[in-house]
Amino acid sequence: MIERRALVFTGGKAPIAIADHTLLPSYTYICAADSGLDTALTFGFRPDFAIGDFDSLSSLDKLNGIPHEAAPRDKDLTDTELLLKHINSMGIASYILIGGGEGRLDHLVHLFSLFGSYGPPDLWLTAAEQLNLVRTTNNFSLPLDTTCSVIPAVPAGLSKVSSTGLLWELCDFRIDSTRQSISNRSKAPVVSISNEGSPVFFLLPS
Repeated sequence: MIERRALVFTGGKAPIAIADHTLLPSYTYICAADSGLDTALTFGFRPDFAIGDFDSLSSLDKLNGIPHEAAPRDKDLTDTELLLKHINSMGIASYILIGGGEGRLDHLVHLFSLFGSYGPPDLWLTAAEQLNLVRTTNNFSLPLDTTCSVIPAVPAGLSKVSSTGLLWELCDFRIDSTRQSISNRSKAPVVSISNEGSPVFFLLPS
């Protein structure tokens, strides 16, 4: 049975391009929140659904032919949360997140808080970072001396992380809201990250 996974585009800073769509994890549903639709179309993706007040969308004409739901500008939920609620209501628990980087700090903090309610993305791509979700053990092929960090993937997360292939190896290193592994570097072609507890992000430069 094919796992259902959504490809979610949201506003905020996104990569300049996704040159090879096949490098993304598999997905079965494409959707966008507000100006995330601009990003999706620029990258050559046609969403199955879009939602938001669309006040940041470059042109409302881009909604033509795309199933969408218009939300009021004054509302209790952000456009991104409306979209995460939408995919959750469809029974889709896994997703890839494109966008949402940098910009306003309050937006970024709120977006991160949503991972506690709706689960973190399997992969999060922003303009500056690639955040890879690690639940148990993941291996990463990297150029030597690649800067990398390990941070919580959910706000109340508590994890113990070990590694092989890093300049400063981690051994049952506690990762939570008060302690992270920042700006480590790879010393081997393959880095292995093992995790016990809440999921973590292995953060790499885009």
